Amino acid sequence: MEHLNKFLSCVKKESTIFKNPEINFIIGLTNTQIKDLKKFAVSNGLIKEEKKEYFLTTKGTEYLKTNPIKSWCNEEFPERPEINLEYLKLGKMPPTLTKAIRCLARHLLEGDELKKYSIEESLMKELLSENSTCTKLKNEIEKIILQGEKIKLENLFNKFISLGLTKSIIGILLLDILARNKNILAIYEKLQFQLKLNQLMFDRMLFCPQNFEIQKTIMDNYPILKDISTVLSKQSSNNILDITKTLIYFIRDLEKYTLNTERLSKKTIRFRNVIMNAKDPISLFYRDIPKVLTGKTLAECDYELVEEYKNSANELKNATKNMIKEIHKFFFESFNTKSRKELSERFENSKEYIGGKELKILLNNVVEKDADDTLWINRIATFINKSRVPKDWSDEDVADFKVKVKDLSIKFYTIEATAGKTEVGLSKDFEKVLKKLIELSRPEQNVILYKIANN
Repeated sequence: MEHLNKFLSCVKKESTIFKNPEINFIIGLTNTQIKDLKKFAVSNGLIKEEKKEYFLTTKGTEYLKTNPIKSWCNEEFPERPEINLEYLKLGKMPPTLTKAIRCLARHLLEGDELKKYSIEESLMKELLSENSTCTKLKNEIEKIILQGEKIKLENLFNKFISLGLTKSIIGILLLDILARNKNILAIYEKLQFQLKLNQLMFDRMLFCPQNFEIQKTIMDNYPILKDISTVLSKQSSNNILDITKTLIYFIRDLEKYTLNTERLSKKTIRFRNVIMNAKDPISLFYRDIPKVLTGKTLAECDYELVEEYKNSANELKNATKNMIKEIHKFFFESFNTKSRKELSERFENSKEYIGGKELKILLNNVVEKDADDTLWINRIATFINKSRVPKDWSDEDVADFKVKVKDLSIKFYTIEATAGKTEVGLSKDFEKVLKKLIELSRPEQNVILYKIANN
């Protein structure tokens, strides 16, 4: 029976072993395997019970002599470390081991608590403790991963499997290396950079290594990265992964208008687009961003890159705010006013003459006193465009707003002039032009208004 000699050897060393809560780790077998071996050894007279302790019989002692335990490290695979946990030596991982590795990944990557006396705890003791027989092997794997070049995970597994190791051993050592170095490693799945390493991703790495590549992201030979990192973060870093994460979160937090508008400088538009389409943080900072901002690679850049990076980041940061300031100014200019107070008074003075639904709603928004200036113009703009709030607008929405504001302002001027409440000093020529404009068809009026709005 498989592992019977190892089982008997452990009983010989410790007669109370079946009371030991660490029995699974000591023998290196699962509960089911130990239970089956105990039943077999008792029924075949290899061990006997005395006062709740177990001892080898003469037959059991003889069995050990004729069936000595063989070392896992042999002539065929001399570089194998000695491994106690038998299920780690299997070419195909049993379901219990697969489940335990997933629990261990959640512990190391996501902070889940490790269950005492569990298989996953045994894996930690066997492979990841300070006195593990696999320490040298783990250091060798870590050296390969942290060398700076992009590593194909499948090649890494194949290299150590050829030395007689199993996928489970390599995978657990890799898991520990990834967990300790996750902040300085870029992980690619099917050439796509993955922002967050968790248990689910590691599961895919273990069973489909051909889809993954790993690369160290600290670049000591490019000090300019530290200057770039402080543009959007208080902490300086030469870790491209840190800088990329900060930049991606910065872009994700931008308003919808900023992410879609073309009303930016050409450099900033290219800067924004190359980040939004980035697949590789290394290429993004070594090639893509330097190229769109300076026409050079990172290795060829000086402090000009930092300034251009800062300018584009600030332009994106302020794009929506500047657009709202612009429509605020345009609104005042269209109604020939300089303040909310002045415009509010004019609407109040003409209140009894305002009959149209649109102007009535505009009146209620204009005379609002409690809202600050930003909220005030946002409410007006949202009503006028009858759609989203300005931060979610497109460039077309900005143009439509201007046309509609011009249309509403002309209607209001007409009411003011008719009611004799005008305070803007309309000339006779203006009144003549206004009269002709009103007589035009709606499409003709829209063409004129659009040209005025975009003049």
